Amino acid sequence: MSTKIKWFSSLIAILIILSCYFSHITDFSLDDQSHTSQVSFSSGTNKLSGTLIVPKGVTSPPIALIVHGDGPQDRFSNSDYLPFINQLLEAGIGVYSWDKPGIGKSSGHWLSQSMSDRAQEVLAALKKIRSLPNINPQKVGLLGFSQAGWVIPLVADQSKPAFSVIIGGAVNWRHQGAYYTRRRLQQQGLPKATINQRVQQELQADDHIFNNPATANPNQRPDMTPERFYFALKNYHEDASSALKSMKGPLLALWGKADRNVDPIWNANRYRALLANRANTEIKIIPKATHGLLNANLFNYQLPSDWPVYKEGLFIYLGRKSYVPGVWTFISNWIKKATRTSNKQSHAPTSQ
Repeated sequence: MSTKIKWFSSLIAILIILSCYFSHITDFSLDDQSHTSQVSFSSGTNKLSGTLIVPKGVTSPPIALIVHGDGPQDRFSNSDYLPFINQLLEAGIGVYSWDKPGIGKSSGHWLSQSMSDRAQEVLAALKKIRSLPNINPQKVGLLGFSQAGWVIPLVADQSKPAFSVIIGGAVNWRHQGAYYTRRRLQQQGLPKATINQRVQQELQADDHIFNNPATANPNQRPDMTPERFYFALKNYHEDASSALKSMKGPLLALWGKADRNVDPIWNANRYRALLANRANTEIKIIPKATHGLLNANLFNYQLPSDWPVYKEGLFIYLGRKSYVPGVWTFISNWIKKATRTSNKQSHAPTSQ
């Protein structure tokens, strides 16, 4: 091997090492600064399997139960959750997350669930984690994405979590579907008049199908699998308004301003109207953020399948830096403040 080739090979090796060193690839693994344990629970006929991760050296940490959005997600969403989970752990916050029904080690089928079914599942998870030794049951709360916007209010209506964090949640299923379609068509560059017509036609067609469950048939929506069709049929009339008004515990609701899946302005305004003057509630739209609070300049896509391969590589390279700067520090600080306040109130003396 010539000296020039050896030099070039050495340079490539150094560049690879430096790239790994300066990247955040370690964000996609759990280090020895946390303790993990496998925790299962039952909901209905399903047995759900998950992982509890607690930061070492932290006495009685808050615990965030992760409530998934749509799709066949395992407990760590194919490792995509790990960068923000590591940030929560570094902030002294534990995490419990489980495989959705029929995914990973959990039984059942997630597409057979209504939002009420999902809420009962989260209630069962809350009960399980609260019952574990060395866990303060008054510091166990919820953190969920997207579809969790219909689930978490139902849970917090029936059981008071220490906190609820809803990211990219929609209030009304039908409205969210129309917005999603509109943004999809906008990306195709269609004229505004055409988009308006297509959105209205789809709404009318879906109303005709899903408002008549006795005659609804998967053949009416050939773009959906039969399982997805019946999932939509079961959930088409979901609206979180009532549960939002009566949910208990501190609430943080966040949307990315560049969200292409859920209308951030419309939904934030609905939250403000429904939760006016409610204590311990914060509602924010995060500038330059996506549906999942990623940096919109780099990662603004509607579906995981929309991501080019090089963007997937960039996400792995950047790790936690893929998110809008400071957003997970803000969420962590809010959770810690909420659980401190909740803990003080639970130990306050009662009046005689």
